[in-house]
Amino acid sequence: MPKPRLIELKQSEIGDILLFSDRYRGNELNNLLQKDFVKLYALKCEDQLLGYAVVWFVEKEAQLHWFEIFEPFRGRGLGYTFMGELLSQLRREKIEKVTLEVSEKNTPALRVYKKFGFKRVGMRKNYYPDGSNALLMEITL
Repeated sequence: MPKPRLIELKQSEIGDILLFSDRYRGNELNNLLQKDFVKLYALKCEDQLLGYAVVWFVEKEAQLHWFEIFEPFRGRGLGYTFMGELLSQLRREKIEKVTLEVSEKNTPALRVYKKFGFKRVGMRKNYYPDGSNALLMEITL
C-alpha cells in the first residue's frame, strides 16, 4: 500500500465521507463546512479516503470536533498515521493547542491520543447517551 497522505477536503469532495460515516446526516456536514472557522482534513491513499477529521479553529487553538478512520480500514495503524500528519499540519498552521473530547469507552482513540501526548484536563459525567463520560483532552504543540 502506498503511503497515505493528509489532504484538506473541499465541500464538493465530501461524498465518500457520507458513504462511509454515519456521523453527519443530510446537509449537516455541508452546513458546517460553510463556516469560515471549520476545516475538513482527510487521510487518503491514492484515490481512496481512509478517514477524516473536522477541525474548528479559534485564534491559535484547534478543536478536534471529529476524528475517524472508516470501518474497513481500522486496525491497521492508520489512526496513528492520520494523527501524526494532522498534528504536523496544525503546527505548520501555527496552532499552539489542540483540544478534543472522547468517550472514556473509546479505547482505540484513547490509545492514539495518549501516544501523541494528549493529556486529560477534565471530564463531563454521563455525557453520552449510553451514560459514559466524555474525557476532555488537550495537547500543546
